[in-house]
Amino acid sequence: MHSLWANEWMFSKSLYKVLCKYEPYTEIDIEDFKKISLVGFPWQQPEKEYMHLTSSDAWWKHAEDILIRGYKELNISEEKAIIYSKEIRSVVSRGESFQLYGDTIEVLQHFMKKGYSNVILSNHIPELLKIVDELGLSPYIIDCISSANVGYEKPNPKIYHYALKKHCGYKDIWMVGDSILADVRGPEHVGIKGVLVRSNIEENVRYYSKDLLGVKEIIV
Repeated sequence: MHSLWANEWMFSKSLYKVLCKYEPYTEIDIEDFKKISLVGFPWQQPEKEYMHLTSSDAWWKHAEDILIRGYKELNISEEKAIIYSKEIRSVVSRGESFQLYGDTIEVLQHFMKKGYSNVILSNHIPELLKIVDELGLSPYIIDCISSANVGYEKPNPKIYHYALKKHCGYKDIWMVGDSILADVRGPEHVGIKGVLVRSNIEENVRYYSKDLLGVKEIIV
């Protein structure tokens, strides 16, 4: 899930897509991929630092090991799993793999006109900027920061400090996202106000909107 676009089961769908390319008559379906254990991605342990993975190739080598294990969990041979996993990078880094929400551009434009600078700060893959560009969002943002390129994952305080240092000089700073921990509690710990969107509220939050449109009534 993401507050600007939909990408549920991002890796599961990509694994399935590549499998179907090589084995079009496979009996394995997308639901099988949703059940496998894809454990080891940096955002699953945000308390750690991942400076050794900040190059795209290093990050993807780490990810491919996880994806290979996922394929093998479905009884796909290691030889095939290695080949298939190497294709996931090109599949998942395409803008066409994501679906923009209908209110995304409208809200980004709204805050640009109000004088705000929009920055994307996301736990994501190294090619996040490419995805953002292909989705047509580049004209509405001044920066796009992916955790994969920084070495820290939200809600690790260091990733917020990284963004604050890079964009110092701004006073009225807000974080908008769909994760209570990554987009509300984490930012609050470093003095950033957080707005929770597109999420079922599981605990009390000060600022909440069911979609991005409602954020226009919160940040005024």
